[in-house]
Amino acid sequence: MAAGTLTGRYCNLWLAAHAAGTPVADYSSKDHATFAVSNFSLTMDRGTVEQELIGQVGNFFTQGALSIDGSLTQCRFGASGNSDLLSNMVDGTGNYAYVTVSGQVGDNADDLKWYLTSCQITGYDITLGDADTITEANIDFVVLDPFNVTYDASSYCISDA
Repeated sequence: MAAGTLTGRYCNLWLAAHAAGTPVADYSSKDHATFAVSNFSLTMDRGTVEQELIGQVGNFFTQGALSIDGSLTQCRFGASGNSDLLSNMVDGTGNYAYVTVSGQVGDNADDLKWYLTSCQITGYDITLGDADTITEANIDFVVLDPFNVTYDASSYCISDA
């Protein structure tokens, strides 16, 4: 695949709930195809802090807090592992304490990747329709510890692990 524009065909996404400190061992049944994810977004935002100065022209600026959140649209509800996302929001304990959201925007080694292990589902909105409409869930999530997020330029990976 040539550099430049990537389509969803080359992207991957995995979602799995887990207990604190427990890595997700098997993603095979928890990928974007299993959940029928039709839309995914990941937003990173860095605030700025401003302080007025005396005796100088202008103000002092520095980096503020980092926040990372995202959303996805799910169209399949009977799949294995499907309860992970809803159980994380409703229960939020034990094996559902955190959700790992990982993936990549392409299938090459130098494409952007993310591995975010401390996510929490913050919204789960189900839209029902008639017989000609696919039932969808719009799911929002947030990274609970964005202060631990790093970017490894050698592997092109954003991670909090």
